[in-house]
Amino acid sequence: MTATSFKQYAWVLYGIVSIIIIFGVSMIYDVVATISVSLHTPVTLATPVDLAIPLVPPVIIIYWYVFYSFIFFSYFYFAFVHREYRNAMVLAYVLVNLVAYLIYLVFPVIGPDRLVTGTDFFSIQIQSLYTHDVQVNCFPSLHGSTSLLTAFALWRAKKEYGYISWPIAIAVMVSTLFVRQHWIADQIAATIITLPIAYLVFNRFKYTRVLESTTKVRRWQLVVSIVAAVLFMIFYLWVFYIL
Repeated sequence: MTATSFKQYAWVLYGIVSIIIIFGVSMIYDVVATISVSLHTPVTLATPVDLAIPLVPPVIIIYWYVFYSFIFFSYFYFAFVHREYRNAMVLAYVLVNLVAYLIYLVFPVIGPDRLVTGTDFFSIQIQSLYTHDVQVNCFPSLHGSTSLLTAFALWRAKKEYGYISWPIAIAVMVSTLFVRQHWIADQIAATIITLPIAYLVFNRFKYTRVLESTTKVRRWQLVVSIVAAVLFMIFYLWVFYIL
């Protein structure tokens, strides 16, 4: 391959590397959980409101399927389509996760009690979630942080996307309460950490900010990104939670 041809298709390699970085950082999650509980006794941040929130198994649809489709779409979209924002997305993701990991190590928080009594399809999904997911590393919520970062990035790339991305992010954050994975404080912390980092990286940091986007996104690119996100969501959940 000549230097010219490599330069022409280098964006594919950069896109793949960006996704590898994101998934590499996310894989540290369980390791941090193991270390954190060996260093400190986990605490609870339950409030009377938290304790009054019931388990609603059908909400797993938002917590799992909508969430992972949403964030995987953003990964593919920024890695291979709206590439001007790729570096900002990766940097913001890494920073948000590193801040969260540091908090987990010094202040581990244990989530709500895990009790499933139903035997319906949604309850079985909830039980699978509880079986495979750690109960600590709750504060801040990475479900909340990742959803907010995705919403911010899509809104920053194109204002019209915000009409969809922000409601999805909020729905995901609320869903974490009704599948009994997080406390309200976890989502507040996620908001306080994520939005300032996203703002600084996307708007202020000179190496990642985009003053004016020139990318013309075609409809077929959106469709391909959506299909890829859904397929990858199915694969991811099947491998890490269902098997």
